Amino acid sequence: MIDGSSLQAPFARLRRLSLRGFVAGLTGGLAAILPARAEPVFPPAGSLGLEPPAGMSPAKAFSGFEHRSGASIILMEMPPEAWDQISAKFTPEALAATGFRVKGGRAALPVQGGEGFVLRGSQNANGLNYAKWVAVVRGQPGTGLVTVQVPDGAGKEVPAKAVEAALRTIAFRGKASLADQVAALPYTIGDTAGFRPALVFAGNGLILTEGPKDLDPEREQPAIVVTPSLGQAAVPAGAESAVARKLFASQKDARDVVVTDEERTTRGGAVVVRLRGTFTDAKIGRPMAATQTMVFENDRYLRVMGFADPAKAEALARAERVAASVAMR
Repeated sequence: MIDGSSLQAPFARLRRLSLRGFVAGLTGGLAAILPARAEPVFPPAGSLGLEPPAGMSPAKAFSGFEHRSGASIILMEMPPEAWDQISAKFTPEALAATGFRVKGGRAALPVQGGEGFVLRGSQNANGLNYAKWVAVVRGQPGTGLVTVQVPDGAGKEVPAKAVEAALRTIAFRGKASLADQVAALPYTIGDTAGFRPALVFAGNGLILTEGPKDLDPEREQPAIVVTPSLGQAAVPAGAESAVARKLFASQKDARDVVVTDEERTTRGGAVVVRLRGTFTDAKIGRPMAATQTMVFENDRYLRVMGFADPAKAEALARAERVAASVAMR
């Protein structure tokens, strides 16, 4: 004799299997219809990232992404307290002086774990015209600046729609240690010559100092600043000295800048221009001595700037040892 319960059990199992199959089919169908959730890509040891447009890959010479067409996305990280200053200065009127022609005004930009705004427009640089986006964002780790440039003629390879989608994926994550940030820089330093790393900025810049202070606005400690170019057009052959002198003279808060010595050499296939000179720091009213070494190689350059009180000339000599040991990865 067969009772009712023994017949109901197989049918109950069948109903459960059918329901599971229906749910799985529904889920799979929705996955095929709905777009996949974008996952931000972070530069090594970086706390600011985004999902780049198709065809863009992590850049080797700067923190961000690049495309074979010349399009680039540059990620710059700054301290949290930079938000007020940066957001106040990034207005259409203020940026017009830099050549960035903003269309419309600032637009709010949602940011995972923070907030921000974006400005859209165009800019001419080195004879090329670019569609340009600048996003200023902030989150718990700090303030971020995301700059996107797409040269005319590359709009089909990196369309504006893809750039807008990428900006909506900007996100923050926890900050890496200073040692990890230094290890992720696009260059190595073979000889620190008594200096120590104090701060990594903009994802690829490094400040080294000698002394107990990490931040030294009074310039009491000798310091070195290492900065590679950020994907700009290559410096034309023969223009290296002029570019080096222009950058030496345009130091922030520097007046009465004087170049006292220039040396031009080669290193492998690179052109090396070293300048020495003096200036007065307008903020603190003190004279300073400086040395600048610039290495021009292919379509990029590396700049190593050393500062010290004029009485500490030996510190500048050691800064030049550091410059001689810096190599791009």
